[in-house]
Amino acid sequence: MCQSETMHLAVDCSFIHTDHLWAQPGSWVNYQYYGPDFYEDVARIAQRGFFDMIFFGDAAETPENFGGNYDVPLEQGIRWPKHDMVPMIPYMARVAPNLGFGTTMSTTYHHPFHVARLFSSLDHVTGGRVAWNAVTSAYKNEAANWGFDTMLPAAERYEKAREHMKVVRALWDSVEADAIVMDRETGVFADPSKVHLVNHSGKYFKVRGPLPCLPSPQGSPVVIQAGQSDDGMNLAAMHADMQFVSRRTLKSIADHRAVLDDLTVKHGRSPRDLGVFWSVRVQVGDTKEDAVRKEKRFLDSLPENAGIIELSFLYGIDFSKFDGKMKLRDLLDVVQQQQVHWGTFQELVKTEGAETTLEEVGRRYIADRSNYVVGSVKEVADHLEAVHESGGRNGGIILAKSFAAPGMLRDFAETVVPELQRRGLVRTKYAATTLRGNLNS
Repeated sequence: MCQSETMHLAVDCSFIHTDHLWAQPGSWVNYQYYGPDFYEDVARIAQRGFFDMIFFGDAAETPENFGGNYDVPLEQGIRWPKHDMVPMIPYMARVAPNLGFGTTMSTTYHHPFHVARLFSSLDHVTGGRVAWNAVTSAYKNEAANWGFDTMLPAAERYEKAREHMKVVRALWDSVEADAIVMDRETGVFADPSKVHLVNHSGKYFKVRGPLPCLPSPQGSPVVIQAGQSDDGMNLAAMHADMQFVSRRTLKSIADHRAVLDDLTVKHGRSPRDLGVFWSVRVQVGDTKEDAVRKEKRFLDSLPENAGIIELSFLYGIDFSKFDGKMKLRDLLDVVQQQQVHWGTFQELVKTEGAETTLEEVGRRYIADRSNYVVGSVKEVADHLEAVHESGGRNGGIILAKSFAAPGMLRDFAETVVPELQRRGLVRTKYAATTLRGNLNS
């Protein structure tokens, strides 16, 4: 997807009012969740910073993993509420005419025809600036909300996802780019020979086609995939244009990229066909001391058990019931049995060490669950450049969501981006009108 070595920029705005961020200084002043004003402001800032994309993850559930009920997420504002962000995208697209928008739909719970039609339609509304974040949905309460008594096992979710994404791609390809004629003299609107049936009949889906949508302004919407397990890596290598990845060290970033390169070749693609947005949490200040002060203020504002709460929600286990002295190695089997986010737990064990205790991880988890940097503008830029280099200069950076919005995003756009531009890493103007075109330039 990323045919140049440009450092592309994205920002993770997945429920950024939640996870203890709603009360941070510079965040959500006079904010009303149901209105577009805030999101339009964020889009304008991202456009000024020459970002490629604003990203919205999703999980249609209210978590109850910590304490056995939803009291904690509601009381503390953690992963709740979760409105559907699709209606916000047209508002943002109008005020930020070059910015792209990635949003999420599930291969487990949404039908491929609905996904293909919705994203194709949204692609036209935005002029070719939409990406589909394809997820397999790894939360028990989400399964219950969609009417299932139990969550599908991980292997079956990924088997279903492979078929789902194949069908979506076939639907997008069912109307050729030059199918529309619109010749008023002959009265021909479209060339029927350029529109094709799909006639898919598989294990999970049956779809006749064709897609009743005009050809996408960018060829097809960009496809994002975020899985870090073996199944997730293979799915991305087969179908995705971009991967959204949280690796904690420069070495694990380089290792991830090497595996991804091998897999893309195995599936008949070039490594450049699949870019990666590396998730990095940034705390930037005028000086190192200023950044450290901001970081301390952020961490001091968190509840003492914030990390354990987050671990519980992520892995589907009530860690409040576990002995804090348990080692990570003792938790491997119980986490794997949940069949959720197994790749990220493997990364945690690998980078922390198997002998690290649950209590130790919980104290730090909000701060260092992903790669992060706390420092001056130069120090932040140095770190982001190192991440980009470790990732093979094939993709870019997505700002992890632990930030005050819009204040921190504005600081990044006004201070860090100019430094990255001075180094020749980040664009100084948009090269294309579509998301795909900008990611390829």
